[in-house]
Amino acid sequence: MMPADKLLSVAKVLKSNGADGQLVLGIYEMEAGNFLSLTLQNKVPVYIEFDGLPVPFFVEDGTQRGSGKVLVHLTGIRNEKDVEELLGARIWMEKSLPEDENGDPMEDAALLTGWTLCDKGRPVGRIAGFEDIPGNPCLSVLNGENECLVPFREEFLLGLDERQQRLDMDLPDGLLDL
Repeated sequence: MMPADKLLSVAKVLKSNGADGQLVLGIYEMEAGNFLSLTLQNKVPVYIEFDGLPVPFFVEDGTQRGSGKVLVHLTGIRNEKDVEELLGARIWMEKSLPEDENGDPMEDAALLTGWTLCDKGRPVGRIAGFEDIPGNPCLSVLNGENECLVPFREEFLLGLDERQQRLDMDLPDGLLDL
């Protein structure tokens, strides 16, 4: 099983929705749309702790409800009894970037929300979200009251420090001055 220090708590099971095992999740570490994108389109598992161990589940379907809630069906959860065991449980995801079929980091950085973005080791700001702009995915970065979009491109990546939640990039000169 995956060590707990590799996981980030991203949501909580708030309640059931109907009698078929559908759950209402409150999302708090990323945007609800990014959560659905990662779990549905990219097939990233979520984890729920049972007896001290993270147990993986996959989101089979989901719908966004407002800015911070989603309705989902998880694998194996099909009735009210199953849901009762999960009420109040935290939902966890891996902290590191998922990889595509070629082993390259995926261009969906929703898991980096809350991390510090650095440019060649120099702190730039806090990653506030991910903008899935077709052909140009970007990180939304807050520096004080200023917000900027930084292209999230593999050629700019220098490294990830999961313990310190830092993403280091080699950004083009002048990009942060815009």
